[in-house]
Amino acid sequence: MKPTVEIFDVTTEELIKTIEIPISYMDQLAALMGWTKSEDFCFVYDLLPEQIETIEEWTHITIHGGNRIIQIVCLG
Repeated sequence: MKPTVEIFDVTTEELIKTIEIPISYMDQLAALMGWTKSEDFCFVYDLLPEQIETIEEWTHITIHGGNRIIQIVCLG
């Protein structure tokens, strides 16, 4: 599975950017998101500010910003 952050424009809901989280962070990501079962990885989740900050540290990419919907999904 590839954990991916998707950033959408809040007004148009258009996809602005996708950011892949390195696979090496899968265990930390599961802990950050509170995922305990394998099926937890199969859903789309809105990210909280604290989660966004941690993912920014892992990826060295600024994600936050106004007028954005920020979600995470794991793609097969």
